[in-house]
Amino acid sequence: MDFCCSIRFKNRASRSLSGIEKNMTISRLRTALFIVFSLRFFVLAIVCAMSANCFADDTWRSQSELLKMVSDQFEPPKEGRLLHRENRIWINKDEQVVVLDGYVVQRSVPLELFACPAGTKEHEAVVAVFAKSQLVHAGLMAIGAKAGSTASFEPFKPAHGTTIRAYVLWLDEDGKTMGTLAQNWIRKSGTKKAMSWDWVFAGSKIYKDEDDKEHYLGDSGELISVSNFSTSTMDVAVQSEQSNASLMFEAFTDRIPPRNTAVRLVLTLLDEPPYSETEDESTVQVKPPAEPADPANPKPKDAKADDKPEKPEPKHLTAKVNDNILKLLVGKPSKSAEPKATPSEPVKNPPNKPKK
Repeated sequence: MDFCCSIRFKNRASRSLSGIEKNMTISRLRTALFIVFSLRFFVLAIVCAMSANCFADDTWRSQSELLKMVSDQFEPPKEGRLLHRENRIWINKDEQVVVLDGYVVQRSVPLELFACPAGTKEHEAVVAVFAKSQLVHAGLMAIGAKAGSTASFEPFKPAHGTTIRAYVLWLDEDGKTMGTLAQNWIRKSGTKKAMSWDWVFAGSKIYKDEDDKEHYLGDSGELISVSNFSTSTMDVAVQSEQSNASLMFEAFTDRIPPRNTAVRLVLTLLDEPPYSETEDESTVQVKPPAEPADPANPKPKDAKADDKPEKPEPKHLTAKVNDNILKLLVGKPSKSAEPKATPSEPVKNPPNKPKK
């Protein structure tokens, strides 16, 4: 009897010990997994912090803060007529320009737009501006541009209208005015080649709701497009897919200043057809499969095919920005740059107080 009890006790003890060991093993495994995932998250955070394209310049700011930032940095353009008191948009009929103020919103994403009104489609644009698309439409018409029509599909017909050149102006760290053609901030996906296509004044569309109220469809975001939309105010004059899997363009990260940088867009009229050669932007053709190599009879290398020189960039991409465009941006003097008042020397003998 005692022998049987001792065996049962030992069996129970062994089962208890094995259960404890099993629980300890599971606990250690959980701890190890927690440490591994924590280390991975920590390393990812360090990589993001060190990356130039991550969150170093991604401080969230409200629209009112961004508007104040731009207003504090930029003077209104001289001889520019303000179109709307609540929007930062001006026109100059003599110079035939429309001027918009905004800020950089994206630097390293696939693009459907170059510019959108603030508060609309900042996730797929480079610049957001403090003006509605319908005001830009009105401004372009006021300086002499003629709206054509937006792109249509099945069969495809490109947008057409007056050719528009867009320039981007901003201030560098030293307060010097910088400027470039807007296309230089856009590149063909996976390459270092800037987009060369011009924009045209397509004119978007107006929709009437059930209450007979009109809505300008471009106000939903499609101000300056790089993918074809039937609602674009300005669009490229060639076919450019808008599906996520087929987006042709992305932000040219190396050329774009940090996010939230204040910028000024200048839209000018061009009295010539839009540059829309598809050779520069064409997709890479699929080559036929190579024939299996024959060691006994090697084929000579085709020097002409491999040594074909790259086509130079169009002249309008490399041309210097005109001084008349650059002068449209005048920065306000920063408060830190204002001369500080020097304290006056104390009066040794105040006239109202006799000497002791």
